[in-house]
Amino acid sequence: MATTRRPVQYLAVAYTRDIPAGRVYPVLAGGRELILVRDGEGNVYALDGLCPHQRLPLAGAEVWKGVLECPWHHFQYDVCTGENLYPRRVYPAQLAARLGDHVRPLRIYPVRTVDEQIQVGMPEAGGSPWTP
Repeated sequence: MATTRRPVQYLAVAYTRDIPAGRVYPVLAGGRELILVRDGEGNVYALDGLCPHQRLPLAGAEVWKGVLECPWHHFQYDVCTGENLYPRRVYPAQLAARLGDHVRPLRIYPVRTVDEQIQVGMPEAGGSPWTP
């Protein structure tokens, strides 16, 4: 089955120096709350800024070895893929199924760096540029 990709526009949201390793950096892009995360190798990832569990902000989340932990209820996500690692991988399958949308992955967004500027790819409809 072929998939259709929506056109993406890149919005400047921060400079590389703004994003400390192991911490999250909240930004707004295209009217959405996002967080930027830098891993130990210097790669930057952009993810939804609200935890799917109860839609609370991930601005105070901790990151350790590529795992982001929600500061509210300790749900955990892979920063590269957005996959829910806890509780999805810990609870038995039937309990995880009952959690439904609470354990869905965080949406991830494409990121590129241009002249020390972090740019996040957003769908073309609904984005407005932000200049750091």
